[in-house]
Amino acid sequence: MQISLVQPNFRQGGKIFSGYWLPHSIACVYTFVEEKNPGYFDVNRVVFRREAVAVASESMRNDGMILFSCYMWNWEYNLELSKRIKEINPDAIIVFGGPQVSEFRLQEQQEEFDWVDSWIVSEGELSFEKLVNDLRTEGTVQKTYDAQRLMDLDIPSPYVNGFFDTIIKENPEIKWSTTLETNRGCPFKCSFCDWGSLTYSKIKKFPVPKVYQEIEWLGKNKIEYIFVADANFGVFPERDSEIVDIMLEVQATYDYPKVFNANWHKNSRQNVIPIVKKLTSNGMNRGMTLSVQSMDTDVLKAIERKNMDMSHLKDMFDLIEKEGLGTYTELILPLPLETPDSWRKGLAEVLDIGQHNSIEIWFHQILENAQSNAPEHKEEHQFETVELAGYVSGDLDDDDDGILERTEVVVGTRTMPYKDFIDSWMYATMIINFHCGGWTQLLARYSHQSDTEEYRQFYDRLFDCLASDQGPVGDIWRKVESIIQDYTQGKPSPYSGHTLLWYLNRLLHEDWDATQTFIKETFNNLPNELLEAQCDFMYSPEKIDDYKFKKCYNAHWFDYLKGHKGAVNRDNVTVSFEHEPSADVEDHLEKIYFKRRFGYGKYTINYINEKGPKSLL
Repeated sequence: MQISLVQPNFRQGGKIFSGYWLPHSIACVYTFVEEKNPGYFDVNRVVFRREAVAVASESMRNDGMILFSCYMWNWEYNLELSKRIKEINPDAIIVFGGPQVSEFRLQEQQEEFDWVDSWIVSEGELSFEKLVNDLRTEGTVQKTYDAQRLMDLDIPSPYVNGFFDTIIKENPEIKWSTTLETNRGCPFKCSFCDWGSLTYSKIKKFPVPKVYQEIEWLGKNKIEYIFVADANFGVFPERDSEIVDIMLEVQATYDYPKVFNANWHKNSRQNVIPIVKKLTSNGMNRGMTLSVQSMDTDVLKAIERKNMDMSHLKDMFDLIEKEGLGTYTELILPLPLETPDSWRKGLAEVLDIGQHNSIEIWFHQILENAQSNAPEHKEEHQFETVELAGYVSGDLDDDDDGILERTEVVVGTRTMPYKDFIDSWMYATMIINFHCGGWTQLLARYSHQSDTEEYRQFYDRLFDCLASDQGPVGDIWRKVESIIQDYTQGKPSPYSGHTLLWYLNRLLHEDWDATQTFIKETFNNLPNELLEAQCDFMYSPEKIDDYKFKKCYNAHWFDYLKGHKGAVNRDNVTVSFEHEPSADVEDHLEKIYFKRRFGYGKYTINYINEKGPKSLL
């Protein structure tokens, strides 16, 4: 039987990488079944990126079966392509699988998209094997396949067996990214995640020799970017450290892969730190994630997330800093039981533990197989949702059809209605731009450490001033808020996701004089010399004379002082700082984009009180 495999992924962007993802998931399912049915299939096409629907469908006119792997970044495209194929090839067996096949809405999906012949729920290997057996013995396929979990992971590798060799050979211009599995399963049940909530299970391991063979193949074939698809890499410290050692050996031999990233183990970051340190010291990783999602214990209980308590989290962050590792902290808005007050309090706590360089806020996405998508869960927490077009990464450059993928996100809950959600998102936008982005970090940390004003009070005051300001900065603030409101109401927008969070920083730099004036007037209770240091901290005129950029960088802006060294003294305050020079502005911006998590541009404040000198970092 002639078959085509369709898994169009998005292009890995940025200037470091500009490549596509190998269709690993669908390849695993196919090679598992093909090994047991040698010669039954003749592969016609492997679709790994978006193609014009008319062209792609015509190329599959004579196929007996087309297997689709579906997720949020290709769902709409796969629907359109499969429908067109069915129109020109009615006898083709259309099979859908992947995380977008919903256990909650399966019947609804089957009725709405009735041209799809068969639906695979959960893991694909055993289900697809059953489908093929039915086809060979009965000549027909069932509407639904939901086989048990694959327990033995000593299965064929699509890398090692040469499945991707032709794709790579035929596309020499592409810098490839791909996924690597070392285990499957997740012991956690976070309600927002489609990994553990419905697939709650013990972790099963792939044999290390198989993993080693795959890593060797990745190096030989010059794969640029490796993402470990395990839910909790580092959960087996000795084993996972050995896997990283293998990766480093391969990288030293072939100079590939360039980057190794992972979903790090959630509850034992002590075990993860040595692994991340190996990778960062070799330049293969930018640091580790502290995925707290919320700092509120009631919220964490509501989403069934087990997290470290605050004391352990601060100790962990101190250890990460001591080891010189980059880090960023993730939060999700709005989660069940989160309130405007708990959200502001949580952000202040994140700053208090020492996270000043990179905080990332994610919309609460409704994933098809997450517990948050269950009707009773939505009703209990009174979710207000909207579909956002273009929220997930995609690549429309080669898409003649302009098909936008859509993501359902929560924009209101019982404890955080829409208006409060917008205020909370704007509050986070302020923290990310003014604190992590550098405009007021020096002032906020000085106020906090000298007991002048705690982070919560400091940023509550700034938030109110931004909202009430009638000058250029207030206009900028309201412009950004309007864009966010439009976007979260489903209106078209040139900005999405994290671009929304960092767009403010671009606008502030484009009106530098007004921003500088606003900050000095808002915090005129602080020493003038400190305010001057804060301005120098963001902008060094002798090195940068053009701060109006065409690009919006998700960046840590402290390196604006590149090449500048100085100190400001006033009685009881000393501020000192220094920065490494960059070749030019573009080089500087690229650096801070990719390296902000490492805290470039650190400074020291020495504060002398009645008890003697105190160093404030």
